[in-house]
Amino acid sequence: MWAAALAGLLGGLLGPLIGVGGGVIVVPLLNLWGVPFQAAAAASMFSIVVSSATAVYNYRRAIDFKSLAGYAALSLAAAAVSAAFSVKYSGPWVKLAYGLYLVSVGSVLLKNVEPRRNAPWLGPPLVFIGGFASSLFGVGGGTVFVPTLMLTSGLDAKRAAAMSMGIIFPTAVSSVATYAALGVLDVSLAAATVAGSFVGSYISSRYIMGKLRRDAVRRLFVGYVYAVGVYYLWSYLALFLT
Repeated sequence: MWAAALAGLLGGLLGPLIGVGGGVIVVPLLNLWGVPFQAAAAASMFSIVVSSATAVYNYRRAIDFKSLAGYAALSLAAAAVSAAFSVKYSGPWVKLAYGLYLVSVGSVLLKNVEPRRNAPWLGPPLVFIGGFASSLFGVGGGTVFVPTLMLTSGLDAKRAAAMSMGIIFPTAVSSVATYAALGVLDVSLAAATVAGSFVGSYISSRYIMGKLRRDAVRRLFVGYVYAVGVYYLWSYLALFLT
């Protein structure tokens, strides 16, 4: 379980520095160390339940739960469908989809573009996509939910990040419950990931965040995301070249 604790530690260290969940770090590391992709995603989502619950409590005064109720319900449903779909139809296509997702996340972080006008009609489809991707890939979904809230509600990035936790928490709970019901959740693996993530988050917020330049960390993280994304895309293509 040392690998899960280490993956959680690294996710906890780097996630807060660039404002995303640690799933994009935890899942690839666990998978590269031999943990099946669905089990890695389930363990990551379990840790996200804990971290997002803490965030919701801390940001409770900044979250308008009534306005998020519809989005949260939609994302929750998408997460359950995604987890069931992933387990039933698991295969090489997950590597292709995850590689494309990571490259897309890297591109969004690299450009750091903010929407110029509100487009409320995009809310439901984007939230459904975010919930589906969150559960499928074991990530928090902040890279989808935060821009969606900015685009549909006109929120600034900081407020949107806080509000997104009101969507991420029920999404993660739904995903974990579905993975557990399907027998994919390894509780000991998930617990080790949570322990590492807790330590990493504490060290990051207490000793690192105030000392490092956010832009520098973001560039390093983008490089990591691109590298892992390309690795997964190559792994998928290699299946057809051998």
